[in-house]
Amino acid sequence: MGYIIGIPLLVIVAILQTTVFADIHFFDGRPDMLMLTVIGWGIAGGDRQAMVWGFIGGLLLDSFSGLPLGSSAISLTLIALFVSIYARRVWEANLLMPLGITLVATLLYHTLALGWLFALGRAIDLPFSYSRVILPSTILNLLLILPVYQLMLGLYQRIYPAEVEI
Repeated sequence: MGYIIGIPLLVIVAILQTTVFADIHFFDGRPDMLMLTVIGWGIAGGDRQAMVWGFIGGLLLDSFSGLPLGSSAISLTLIALFVSIYARRVWEANLLMPLGITLVATLLYHTLALGWLFALGRAIDLPFSYSRVILPSTILNLLLILPVYQLMLGLYQRIYPAEVEI
């Protein structure tokens, strides 16, 4: 059931990220809504599904961007794997976990994107990239993860209600 709702949701989020959220920027950084959706779903409890969501969402992002096909898919799948490893171990009583995971995931995602561009032979100005793109994107992602997580948690609880014993 998570995939039936998730795939159309990913298409909508990818379109919104490349259109509406592309106009929301802080310096040259923009929010990574698809990555936040994958993180939110993984923390909400769909950690195994989040890897599939990350792969499909990454392919959608790659179709809209200048990166090679599969680069965002690999990056988002690795981020979902990271979420699945840590979310179950320390999430239960820690409100700051979505912020910590988002911080690490954003840095990993953008560093991998720079690595892909470097592998393609493009010139990269690392100080500019980190100060004008990655750091502002990280700030925007940290501001948006808690509302996105709450939306994903609500969706997860609606799709997979808790079992009640009688």
